[in-house]
Amino acid sequence: MATSLIYLKLLDCQPAIIREECTLDKNDVAAVRCSSYERGLVRESVARAFELLGGPGALVREGESVFVKVNGLLPSAPEKAVTTHPEVVRAVVEQIMTVTPGVTIGDSPGGVYNRTMLKRVYEKCGFASVAEETGAKLNFDFSVRQKKVPEAKTMKSFTLCGAMIDADRLISVSKFKTHLQMNITGAIKNVFGAVPGLTKFNYHSKYNTGDDFADLMVDIVLAAEPSLHIIDAVEGMDGNGPRAGDIKKMGIIAACRDAFALDRLMMDLVGIPRGANKPLGAAIKRGLISGNSSELRVLGDGLEALRVEGFRLPVKKDITARMPSFLTDMVAARLSIRPRPDPVVCTACGKCAEICPEGAISVVDRAARVDLSKCIRCYCCHELCEHDAIELERPLLMRLINRIGG
Repeated sequence: MATSLIYLKLLDCQPAIIREECTLDKNDVAAVRCSSYERGLVRESVARAFELLGGPGALVREGESVFVKVNGLLPSAPEKAVTTHPEVVRAVVEQIMTVTPGVTIGDSPGGVYNRTMLKRVYEKCGFASVAEETGAKLNFDFSVRQKKVPEAKTMKSFTLCGAMIDADRLISVSKFKTHLQMNITGAIKNVFGAVPGLTKFNYHSKYNTGDDFADLMVDIVLAAEPSLHIIDAVEGMDGNGPRAGDIKKMGIIAACRDAFALDRLMMDLVGIPRGANKPLGAAIKRGLISGNSSELRVLGDGLEALRVEGFRLPVKKDITARMPSFLTDMVAARLSIRPRPDPVVCTACGKCAEICPEGAISVVDRAARVDLSKCIRCYCCHELCEHDAIELERPLLMRLINRIGG
């Protein structure tokens, strides 16, 4: 991959010189090494990424309100690599606060969007401590806004979280992970959290194929219009993410003004074709970004220094993804991976039934049950179950075909 590289050593250059020599555009990506979540290392790496993009003052103006949108998928401890690490959030907030004090941290997690849920997410993920120690606010504003996007492909108007849209700047701080339906959740997919609560699952139901949902992810980015994207890939997740995969040490913090360019860089770094990131593939097809890596300019440590070996996409994939579309509907029910609640682990809390976009889950005899005739295989129940009670099961016919095919 012939990516143009610019190596800038901040110890040898003054920030003003960097800003003068680099004319930054959406294809300029800051990518720096960060070997652990030790506070000093993260602070230094995030500060370096900001300076490579011109410094905090080039990204945020004095007196502006800034919403730092994290990945708060569910209440999960930072060491599980499910959500944005709080040390990365802390360092980002500190950079912004050198320019403006009006910083709010928040997300719309999966499931019910209310104060109780947000409080649990903020506390468990470590965001509450960051807010308390930096002076940033936590978002408990549940208002919504309609945002019209004439150039969108899926819909022309979207329901989004009011606090994110009302802020002068929206900054997305994502976690780089795999995703069973989209293959990758990074800068593009993280912005789906701008959709409030259960509205996400209404959108899941309406756009229930992989291609349609990928286009929806792209349209949400166009609607929310974040000013800056930062990826926490110090430790990512590969395999069957975004919650039940394996922690992958990557050692990267990257930032860019454009979500599509940032995800394109990350795919190059993990050595996986860009189209495997389904939202990125949709953006390339729509001409929102070029698929040509030579147009990407990497500021910082460069591809070779940051390359990640052995990154694995989800392994529990439907065989139907490799079949012609005219056959898919005929055999999908027999070949698709199925969510199966484990009655031993299930607590009968009923949250999976609340979030299922098709109402395919019910609680019977103190355990969740899935009506597979209604299930659209979005795997939201598996993704959001806090008790790890939803397994993904290959049907017998699929197991036999896989065995015959090696």
